[in-house]
Amino acid sequence: MKYLDDWDKRKERHSAFWNCELVDRCLCSVTALRDGGKFCGFPLPDNEPERRRWWTDGDLILERNLSWFANTYYGGDSLPILIHDLGPAGHAGYFKNVRIRFENTIWFDSDLEDYDDLSFDPDSFLYQKTISLAKQYAEAAQGDFIVSMPDAVGDLDVLSHLRGPENLLMDMLERPDEVKKGLRKVQEIWEKVYTEIYDIVLANNDNGSSVGWLGTWAPGRLGQLQCDLSVMISPKLFDDMVLYELETQSQWLDYALYHLDGEEQIKHLDCILSVKGINAIQWTNVAGQPGPIHYIPVLKKIQKAGKGLILHVTPDEIPLIMENLSSKGLYLLTWTNTQDEADALVKTIEKLTHD
Repeated sequence: MKYLDDWDKRKERHSAFWNCELVDRCLCSVTALRDGGKFCGFPLPDNEPERRRWWTDGDLILERNLSWFANTYYGGDSLPILIHDLGPAGHAGYFKNVRIRFENTIWFDSDLEDYDDLSFDPDSFLYQKTISLAKQYAEAAQGDFIVSMPDAVGDLDVLSHLRGPENLLMDMLERPDEVKKGLRKVQEIWEKVYTEIYDIVLANNDNGSSVGWLGTWAPGRLGQLQCDLSVMISPKLFDDMVLYELETQSQWLDYALYHLDGEEQIKHLDCILSVKGINAIQWTNVAGQPGPIHYIPVLKKIQKAGKGLILHVTPDEIPLIMENLSSKGLYLLTWTNTQDEADALVKTIEKLTHD
């Protein structure tokens, strides 16, 4: 891999993480500005046509990423990963009669009323882009960097895009069987696109795959599970509407992580931890909520259930986090200002590593 000189060792640590095993130290990603480097700005344009290009023009996306790769110091077990991002729950854009808005992220709107009208459109702009961009990225990479799986995650979140969250919440109470029928249709498309993208990126990614924004790599089919809408539903409704998705996707994948989006989802944690195929929980620090050091009992519960933990932390939070949690199945993602600081922090993590 072009930007690393010890890929085999990093690969070994990443592989061990998914089994909550320890090679020599806690898995960690510590990035910094490379000595002599300079991060270039690639601001989001202020008009819709140019924003559309910013999000979907493969040449522009590669230009941005190659600049970031060249100027980033990849300390610890961090990896150069091109994040294949076409919007959260991006498979919402693969259905007929969906309108796409290109803003600070990609949003989806639809006038869907009847779940029987939910129909996959193989010619949809976003589906075609998802496939063609993956091919372009893998061809450009030639093993120099990793190409992530797309952000096509969260079947119930897709329906939230297409029906609107208020309508969907009422449907789950008043039309639950129709919602479940819709979820089965979305799941079919999830499996289709994940199969296609995995096959495209497999060889480039050293026979593995990645959830890019979390700096992960696994030696097989890796995917992110989520249900951001779940902050608005009860544990009973979560079990009824979301558990099937979690079990089905985690069984299809070789390795699965669940994106826990803030403290409001703690009420669903028992259900999530019950899913055997989920290997790790990623804790998100939602704006306005305290960082992970304030949830140590919850994090310990996750580890006790045999699941790994993926945490974004500041450098000064690391000693307390590592003191209270096992280093087995623990992945810390952080940053520093310089290469020397990054190397020093990795040495600190080595010293603090324990069973």
